[in-house]
Amino acid sequence: MITQKLVNSYKVWFDNYINHFRDKYPELIENIDIKADHCKKVSSEIVTLAQNLNLSNEEILLSEIIGLFHDIGRFRQFAKYQTFSDSKSQNHAELGVEVLKENNILNDMSTENQEIIYNSILNHSTAKIPFEKNERIVFFSKLIRDADKLDIWRLITEYYMVKEQKENKALELELPNNDEISNDVLESLLNRKLVLKESMKTLNDFKLLQIGWIFDLNFDYSIKRLYEKKYLDKIFNTLPENYKVNQVKEIVNEYFRNHIETFIY
Repeated sequence: MITQKLVNSYKVWFDNYINHFRDKYPELIENIDIKADHCKKVSSEIVTLAQNLNLSNEEILLSEIIGLFHDIGRFRQFAKYQTFSDSKSQNHAELGVEVLKENNILNDMSTENQEIIYNSILNHSTAKIPFEKNERIVFFSKLIRDADKLDIWRLITEYYMVKEQKENKALELELPNNDEISNDVLESLLNRKLVLKESMKTLNDFKLLQIGWIFDLNFDYSIKRLYEKKYLDKIFNTLPENYKVNQVKEIVNEYFRNHIETFIY
C-alpha cells in the first residue's frame, strides 16, 4: 500500500539528492534548480490531473511519485554532459530508472507499482508510448506525458519572455536561433503529427515541436489547461510572422475549436 508517509520520504530523498548536485556543481546550479522545480511542479500537475479523473487515493499518490521522479535522470545527465539533449548525451529517462534502481528507492513498493513507475518514466519522453499489454502502465504513462508537457509549456513560455535579458542555451538544446523553419517540421504539423526530435535544426523548429505536442494530449482536462493558460499563443508570439507559422496557427486554432465544446459547455 502506498501511503502519504512513503511519498513524503521520497520527497526528502529527492531534496537530498538534488542538494548533492548543488553542492558538487555550484557552477551548474541554475539549471539544476530549474529541473528540480520542474519535477516538483509536474508532481503537482499530475496530482491535479489524477484528481480530475477521480482516481483512488493510492492511484493519486502513485501518480505523484511518477511526477516527482520522471526527470530524476536529468541531474546526472547535466552534471556529466552539460546538456539536456539526449541525442548529445544519454537518454535521461533511462538514466532516471538507473538512478532509482541503484539507490533502491522503490524497494518498499510492490513489484507491480515499481514496474508502473519505471515504465512510465521510460515512456514519458518517447515520441509515442511503445506497445504495452499492461493497461495500467499505458494509463499512467499517458498521465505523466500530459503533466510533463503542461509544465514544460509553463517553463519555456516563462523563459521565452525573458530570453533577451537572460539567455539559457541548455533550455534551447543549443540549437541555432534564426528565422529558418525546416520543411520536415512543418510537414509533420500540417499532417497533425508530432515533430520528431531528429527533424529539428533550429530554435524555431524546437518551438514548433513544442506547439505540436497538442496533438499528443490524452485527457480533456489537459487540453482545457493548455487552452486556459494560453501557452501556445505565447510561443507563437516568439515566432516570425510568415505563411508557414500562420498555417500552423490555423491548425492549432482548429484543434481547439474541435475540442472546446467538450470542456466549455
